Amino acid sequence: MGIRTVSVKGTNSRDAARQAQEALKGFDPSFLLFFASSHYDGSNPAAELSAAFPNCKIIGSTSHSEYCNSDYTSHSISIMAMDRESIEDVSVEVVENIKQNPELSGVVQKMEGHFGGSEEIFNHFDHYVGIVLFESGAKSEEIFMDHLGTASDILFVGGSSSAAENNISKVYANGKDYTGAAILAILKTVNGYDVLKTQSAAIFSDRKLLVTKSNLAERILYEFDGRPCGEVYAEVLGVPLDKIQEYFVSNPLGIVADGEIFVRTFNELKDGGITLHCGLPEGAEINVLKIGDIVHDTREALDNMITYEPAGVINFNCLYRTFEILNKDLTGPYCALFGRYPSIGFSTGGEAFLGHINETSTILVIK
Repeated sequence: MGIRTVSVKGTNSRDAARQAQEALKGFDPSFLLFFASSHYDGSNPAAELSAAFPNCKIIGSTSHSEYCNSDYTSHSISIMAMDRESIEDVSVEVVENIKQNPELSGVVQKMEGHFGGSEEIFNHFDHYVGIVLFESGAKSEEIFMDHLGTASDILFVGGSSSAAENNISKVYANGKDYTGAAILAILKTVNGYDVLKTQSAAIFSDRKLLVTKSNLAERILYEFDGRPCGEVYAEVLGVPLDKIQEYFVSNPLGIVADGEIFVRTFNELKDGGITLHCGLPEGAEINVLKIGDIVHDTREALDNMITYEPAGVINFNCLYRTFEILNKDLTGPYCALFGRYPSIGFSTGGEAFLGHINETSTILVIK
C-alpha cells in the first residue's frame, strides 16, 4: 500500500493512538513519523503509539501546530505511516546531551552497519536518506549538523521541536521522550526520494555584511563590519534604529552560497546584541533579505520538483512561515498545495538541510 497519512485529535494520547489505530486498520506500517501538539505530552504520545503499533519503529516531535494533507490544525497529532512498499528498512538512534557536542561517527557507523555498511549505501546512494529531529531547547543544531555532515555522506533533513502554549518541547523515539537530544533515522526507500528547500526569500540589499563579533553558542550577534549589528541593519533597511524589531521576520539575514540562500532570523535585543534563531559565526558574510509570496514560491518549488505521483511528502515548515501564513489568512491556499499528495508537516523551531536554518520549508518527498 505504501504510505498512509492521518490526523487525529483525542482527549489524551491514548485516545489519539486508539483513533490512529482505527484509521490505519488493515495497514501494516513498519515505520511511523508523527508530529504531536505538546498539548499531549502529559500522556506521552510516543508510548501510546508504540503500544498501538508494537511492530513499528516510531519517531516524532512536539509541535506548535500541525499539517496533514490539505489541513492546518492545532492540538492534534499528524501521522505518516509507511510500510515496506515504500520504506524497505529503517535504523533509528537517539543522541542525548547534544549540547556536549557528542562524537557522531560511531553512531553513524552503527546505523550504516544495520544496512550492511558503507559499501551497500554507496552502491544504492539514491535510496538512502536521513531524518533528524532536534529538541530545540538544547540550541545545538548548528554544531551537530556540522559533525553529522562529517560523519556521514547521507543527506539528513528535518526540523527542531516547537511547542504550543505550554512551552513543552520534546522529541520521541520508540516509546520514550527526550529533551536535549536528537533523533536520527536512516531510511532505505524502495523507489528513492527527492529533497527541496524553499524559503520565499530574496536578496534585499547586495551589500555584504561581515560578522565581526558573535557568540555562536548563545546565538547572539554583536557586530557587522566592526560596528553594532543593529545600527548596520537599520542603515541597510533605511529605518530608525528603535524600529528594527519590526523588521526581523520580514527582513531576515541570509548566507548566499552558489546562488542558494540559507536564512538566519533575528529574534530579540539582548545584552548589547541581537539573538538569532540560528547562530552566525564570526567571519560569515551575509546579505539582508526580504520575504516574498510564500504560496506562490512554494507552489513553484513543488511543481518544479514533483513531476510524478509521490508516495508521501513531509514538510518541515518554519514556525515563522506559519505565522506569516496565519497573519495573511493563507492557510487554505497553502495547505491546498500539499493536499495534492499524502503529506504531513509541522511548524518547526528551525530546519535541517546541510546545516541549521530557519524561515524555510525543507521538504522530503518519498517516491
